[in-house]
Amino acid sequence: MTMHILVGINNNIYEWQATLEISLDRPRLPLPYSFGAAFINRGHKISAIDVCSLADKNTSGGPFEKIFHIKDIMSAMKCVDIVSFWGGLAVKAILKQPFLPRPQRRVLLNSYVWKPKSFPTFNNKKKDIATRLLARFAKGVVVMTHEQAEKAREDLSGSIPVINFRCGVDISFYCSASSYESVPVSHRRMVDKILRKPFIIMPGDELRINSDALKMIERSEMLLVRISQYSDKSRTDLLTQEIAKKNLSDRVIILERISYPFMRFLLHNAAAYAGLVDSTWQPAGWTVACEALSSGVPVVLYEGLVSRELKRIGAQTAILRSVPMRDTKTFQIALEDFVSRNHKAKYSQEARTFAINNLNLEFTGNMFAQQIENVFNRYI
Repeated sequence: MTMHILVGINNNIYEWQATLEISLDRPRLPLPYSFGAAFINRGHKISAIDVCSLADKNTSGGPFEKIFHIKDIMSAMKCVDIVSFWGGLAVKAILKQPFLPRPQRRVLLNSYVWKPKSFPTFNNKKKDIATRLLARFAKGVVVMTHEQAEKAREDLSGSIPVINFRCGVDISFYCSASSYESVPVSHRRMVDKILRKPFIIMPGDELRINSDALKMIERSEMLLVRISQYSDKSRTDLLTQEIAKKNLSDRVIILERISYPFMRFLLHNAAAYAGLVDSTWQPAGWTVACEALSSGVPVVLYEGLVSRELKRIGAQTAILRSVPMRDTKTFQIALEDFVSRNHKAKYSQEARTFAINNLNLEFTGNMFAQQIENVFNRYI
């Protein structure tokens, strides 16, 4: 049965439109694909609330039947069958219909967090408590890992559907051949230097991971390529100062706001990905780890939701190592092992095969859409 789904967007219609087409110049992005293209491909319709839009009138565009202003949330919800929101938008929507019987509820609460053992801040803990209370008034709950789903089912006692949403990546992009031609001419001298020896790659914009990374580089002979796509957030100016102070300029290379083909070229040539991200309370770093595996790059991660989920679905130690949180010495040893191994072709193929079988967004997005259909059909 055809559904009409309402999602939240952030002034990024083009990203949702782009997920409908395969391209060698840019990957289809995980969330727009899973919440948009996957449903459209199964014959459903989607509309959106643009949380950044200043328009006063309802419009349409991209893959959307309608795009609503945030102030029109009630009328938007009445036009659709299922509402799939994250964060504050989900809270707002659920509070619009808290006492409706479950068959009449429309809102699926999407959450990155569900009852972790510890939180980075007290504010995060309050948000988690509020999320678990609100879930009881939702049509269903969507969480990111099997571990979170099990906890949610225990808390909700089976009374509310819980969906385990595995977020996939664009395998067709990351598995495609990369070319030196994608390296900008202005960067080629630097890249030629990088390619002379095995290197570690570390995309991402968390400030804390810079400190852990520099500790490991100081104690070793490894070369690190640090990629920041949002330099204002990751404060690469401070990182550059620290690198100079520690005399590591020849072994820590910073690249900012690079193209997707250039990123793919670097991933394909890296010896390992350093996932120095805290995923103890939410699956932070999942997408980058999956992109690395899709590119044939083994990963080293801090122990957490991401490492456990990847192991659960079949990632072996040949392509995945996890170490205790903040244990930079053990992390360094694991990276050095990947750097020193001479059989990259073997583990590259294993990483790609694992990704193709488990992390392809066409597979995971379709699986997600089927689960939403089950929830919808359950209450017709």
